[in-house]
Amino acid sequence: MAPVKRFNALIVDNDSKSVANTTKYLSRNGFHVKIANNGQEAIEFFQRGNHFDLVLMDMEMPIIDGFQATREIRALGVRTLMIGLSVSSSPTRIQEFLSAGLDEFYAKPMNMAKLAAIMGHFN
Repeated sequence: MAPVKRFNALIVDNDSKSVANTTKYLSRNGFHVKIANNGQEAIEFFQRGNHFDLVLMDMEMPIIDGFQATREIRALGVRTLMIGLSVSSSPTRIQEFLSAGLDEFYAKPMNMAKLAAIMGHFN
């Protein structure tokens, strides 16, 4: 029997409730989850050579926001699937976030059906 592939996910968010719910769901579905509480921590994960199959990036965070973190992570050459999340629904802000280098954007709270659809990408 072949070993089950474990995927690595990075959740970049300072909302503890959102992080807890998403971590629980991803962990139950084969992901090893790391958490960054702000964009600076996320950048540092990649600078240290960590690899992730999925990054869930919040838009608004302290220290470095999701816009800048996404741009800096992409500038490092990272091509990981990056999904932006935010309670902000301004089309202009969403487009700016996507232009920073995201693959997709979803409004928070992220429902589990959308998360399941994203995870289908890995199966």
